[in-house]
Amino acid sequence: MTQTLPSLTTEAAALSVAGAGLRRYEMGSALIGAGADATVVILKPGDNPAVSGVQDSTKVLLRGDAVPTLHSRFDFWEALPLLLFARLDRGCLPLGTARCRGRSFAPADFDHAELELDQPLTREMLDAVRPVPAPGPVPAVDWVDHVESDPIRALKSFVLGWFPAEEAEPAGKASTVGEPDDFPEALAAFHRLARLRPAVHRFRNPVLKQPRRASGALGSRLVFAVDGEGTRDWSIPWPPQKPGEVHPRVWLTEDPLSADPETILVREPLSRFLLQYTLYEAMNAALYQAWTYCIPTARLAPLWSMLRPVHLSPFLPAYTAEEFFVAPGLLTRVSSDDNEATVAFAALHRAMLTPLLEHGFRWSRFDG
Repeated sequence: MTQTLPSLTTEAAALSVAGAGLRRYEMGSALIGAGADATVVILKPGDNPAVSGVQDSTKVLLRGDAVPTLHSRFDFWEALPLLLFARLDRGCLPLGTARCRGRSFAPADFDHAELELDQPLTREMLDAVRPVPAPGPVPAVDWVDHVESDPIRALKSFVLGWFPAEEAEPAGKASTVGEPDDFPEALAAFHRLARLRPAVHRFRNPVLKQPRRASGALGSRLVFAVDGEGTRDWSIPWPPQKPGEVHPRVWLTEDPLSADPETILVREPLSRFLLQYTLYEAMNAALYQAWTYCIPTARLAPLWSMLRPVHLSPFLPAYTAEEFFVAPGLLTRVSSDDNEATVAFAALHRAMLTPLLEHGFRWSRFDG
């Protein structure tokens, strides 16, 4: 049955719901009315996740100049209702009531809020208030052809295509363990690449700009990447055990600050591991993501016609053991066994996710 939008109302009528003593404020592109009966938020439609607006079927962001007077209105336990509308061409569309799930702690710093709608928007409503634009240019995925023969080349091609150009970073200070060009070629190449695409140094779990020396049960090592919470790190033997070694092995150390950390050998050598690690963190950093709940593995079959496998061993095999697949503008990782699977997607453009709705998966997050 075809869904229809709720009846539109005028801006004045929407604001009148706030009740007596109405005061008007602006936070970014959002108009906020505060009255004796309610707080009304009127949003501008759009597709920019960095500004005020609808983000998905339940999440709404407010962002702009600080409005200290409104701080108490955006509290999860606030007694007055919070009502949301979206300003369309022919009037304001009621979106329903919401709760504030996050805001600045101090009133003087109140310049953002994360709201959650009490009832998810229908797909028709979501498309009206957050229209999905046509995708822009997307990079090719022919770098996959070089994963086995030349993983450093594959890494460079992927990074230059996926991450937008920025002002190149300067070379920076010398490391305490040597200049980047003294490192194995794969690590040196990553640092040279990071000067062209600084985004790879802003990962949630960063590759260190200045790798550090450490020691452990297996001997001296060079830590080159760390978990953002400090629960694990990745390293290579240092100094190299074989002069001129091109593909050193990688160690994963669990709980490195404990008295007895566990260090295990990663299946992939450094050059292939850095590609694997970069794909994983690029997905974490993507603006547009989609994650399925657990589904039968057989449901994945239609995906194989649109995705190319990246021939690397499963990432973090003791945890999620995820395998990577790609399509133009789309990264995918799959954790599965013979019976069940979970899938995560990351996209450069929102429109790359929207066709996934056709597969009928149950989503724990869907930005498309």
